[in-house]
Amino acid sequence: MKLVSVEQMRAIEKAANAAGHSYATMMELAGSAVAQAITQRVEPSGLRCLALVGPGNNGGDGLVAARVLRKAGAQVACYLFRPRGGDDANFLAAQDAGCFIAALPDDAQLGTLRNLAQDTDVIVDALLGTGTAR
Repeated sequence: MKLVSVEQMRAIEKAANAAGHSYATMMELAGSAVAQAITQRVEPSGLRCLALVGPGNNGGDGLVAARVLRKAGAQVACYLFRPRGGDDANFLAAQDAGCFIAALPDDAQLGTLRNLAQDTDVIVDALLGTGTAR
C-alpha cells in the first residue's frame, strides 16, 4: 500500500487528467476497485451495502461502487449528504441500477440513516476526499 499526502494526491490526479485520464474515468476505476475489493471478500448476492456519499469526486467513487455492487447482486442504498444534480452521470447510473437513494436534506431526524446503518453488512465511506476543507 502506498500512502500519499493530499497535495501529492491532487498532483497525481492533475497529472493523470493532463495525460488523458479524465476524472470520470478515474472515478470509474476507483469505484470499481472498491466494489471488487468487497466482492473478493464476501458473496455479493443478497449483501446489504450502504454507500455514504459526499458531494465531490470521492462521492462519485462511492456511487460507482454502489452501482457495481448492485449489478453484482447486492442490495445497495446510497445516502447522499448533499443532493447530486440530475446531470451527475454516476448518480443517474446508480439510480438506474436500482440503488435505493436517500438524502440528508430529506431526513431531518436521521431516522433513514439510522435504519440503513443498522440493517447493513458493508458500509462504503465515500464522504470526504482531497477537496475537503475544515
